[in-house]
Amino acid sequence: MAISKGFIQCPERHCSEVAEVWQAGGKRSTLYTKCPACGTNQGSGLARQKHLSESLKVSREEVETPAEKPTVSDTEENAAIPTQNAASSVSEDTDPIPKKKPIDKPKDMPTAPPVLLGVLALLAAVITAIFATRKPKGQTA
Repeated sequence: MAISKGFIQCPERHCSEVAEVWQAGGKRSTLYTKCPACGTNQGSGLARQKHLSESLKVSREEVETPAEKPTVSDTEENAAIPTQNAASSVSEDTDPIPKKKPIDKPKDMPTAPPVLLGVLALLAAVITAIFATRKPKGQTA
């Protein structure tokens, strides 16, 4: 039977819910999360297990209260965003690499002859089997 161990901020991206951490019962002793928005995540990798055990909180209120985050002004935030010239790693005087055009298959090759040959071979096998097992008209059993 699973045992509730505590709570954690949901580790999934773009999720702001509080997930409950459970310990699997039976032979397995791994931790897993149940988020009301994302559902159950039973990842058992070493890094995930370490993160869950280190970030575990006893109550939901501990997780819900936002921690003191350093405030960042808008000018600092805008300074961190690179401009178009700074973000471009390719200079404007270089030519872009031309994209390879996919080679089209010729459309005049019909696919029917191989299929038709297969059907004819099957039909010939059935007709041969019928004639091989047929009794002659003059014989009665």
